[in-house]
Amino acid sequence: MEVKTPIEFTAPAGGSGSFYVQEDILEQFYSHYHRHKEIQISYIVRGRGSVVIGNLIQPFVKDEIYILKANDPHVFIKENDSIELIHVVHLFVGFEKLRSLFEMSELRSIRDFFKNLDSSKKLSPKHSLEIKEVFLDLFRSQNISKLKKVFTVFDFLFTQESNMISLYSGLQDSNFNDRVGIRINEVLRYTLENYAKDITIDEIAKLIHMTPSAFCKYFKKHTMKTYVTFLNEIRIEKACQLLVNHSTENISEVAYLCGFNTVVHFNRVFKHIIGCSPTDFTYKRSVPLKEVYR
Repeated sequence: MEVKTPIEFTAPAGGSGSFYVQEDILEQFYSHYHRHKEIQISYIVRGRGSVVIGNLIQPFVKDEIYILKANDPHVFIKENDSIELIHVVHLFVGFEKLRSLFEMSELRSIRDFFKNLDSSKKLSPKHSLEIKEVFLDLFRSQNISKLKKVFTVFDFLFTQESNMISLYSGLQDSNFNDRVGIRINEVLRYTLENYAKDITIDEIAKLIHMTPSAFCKYFKKHTMKTYVTFLNEIRIEKACQLLVNHSTENISEVAYLCGFNTVVHFNRVFKHIIGCSPTDFTYKRSVPLKEVYR
């Protein structure tokens, strides 16, 4: 039986303590589709784009908080047409190193909250803004002051559990190993950079040196969906961003900009994924995206 090793990228942050903080003010996010043993808590101070967690892709905007479950493969990708710098505060937490601390009766509820995460989570700006200043102070704080702010974040997230949106993708840990991670990363980045063009199975298969038939089976095995489904989800997610950001409200133009050859096909795929037509989505901004693409 083949022994599979999880994709293990070192968390892109400095420090070796039980938890550490990284503040990114950069042109781009860390570019690899990766996972790590630490739980990652990220506050998006500035920037917009797409986040991929497992095989789930969805837009992110400023003032959202992401709690990424340990070993959930993920990558944040800045919107292509955005020239502003991204600004994100990441808190990486190694709970194994803190096990004895969280045995304290006063901290067990917080311990159980993180220990029992059934998926990665998202908290919307509606609920996250009251903790923003604490996140911004984390990187500049030291010693006891820093520890107090970390526990303030923990306590806040625990109280907001009922407001969190699940980001469950359905992937099993055993689906990934080092080689798989590199290949999926190549497919992911190529697709996000070229979704507006015609992408054939042949060209995407050549990218990772496979035959089209082998690639289709490989992608379905490791993501639990077909490549065409994945590509359509990316295109529809980008279409939603165009409509929400008022970049254009011309449905034909949105379809073309997102890689669809006909408006009829675009409308059909959009309704299948989002649950309503592009026109309804445009005039009813409150219609939420589905939490999990199927």
